[in-house]
Amino acid sequence: MDIADYAATSRVPLKTLRWMVAQEIASNPLTDRNLIGLEMMEKVWKKRDFLRPQVRQMDVKARQTLINTCTLATKWERYAYSRLMNLEAGKKLFMKNLVAEIELTYRFKLSENQVGTLFQLRKRVHKAKERAQIIQEKITETSNFDPENQATKTNQMQDATKPNY
Repeated sequence: MDIADYAATSRVPLKTLRWMVAQEIASNPLTDRNLIGLEMMEKVWKKRDFLRPQVRQMDVKARQTLINTCTLATKWERYAYSRLMNLEAGKKLFMKNLVAEIELTYRFKLSENQVGTLFQLRKRVHKAKERAQIIQEKITETSNFDPENQATKTNQMQDATKPNY
């Protein structure tokens, strides 16, 4: 059976099957042994109990990156995302330059729709960076908590609320 035929009736996407063939995990056409393995894989596909131990072995940054990029279907989209995310504060990366980098690296010309995807991706990265900055500021505010200073403020508030007789 061909992998395209198998993918039509399987929970496992064709792209994943192609990756498995490229990694020599499976062959195309599929052998009986491949079919037995894929049948087993389908039983655990998308099961949290199967995914959790795999994700747990990643560090926190790798997990977050996986979550942030799981909706990006292509390597060039993930490249653009990481390129924009890793850009130092205050530095600019012009979209013309990013398009040229992608076209040079991946050896194909981006269509107008793909360039539009890049602009959407840039907007998504900006929002993610803003959220991260807000979270970092909140963490900094709470880490500046000084118990002695707080006790003094509490005493001053209590003194201010006492009636003067």
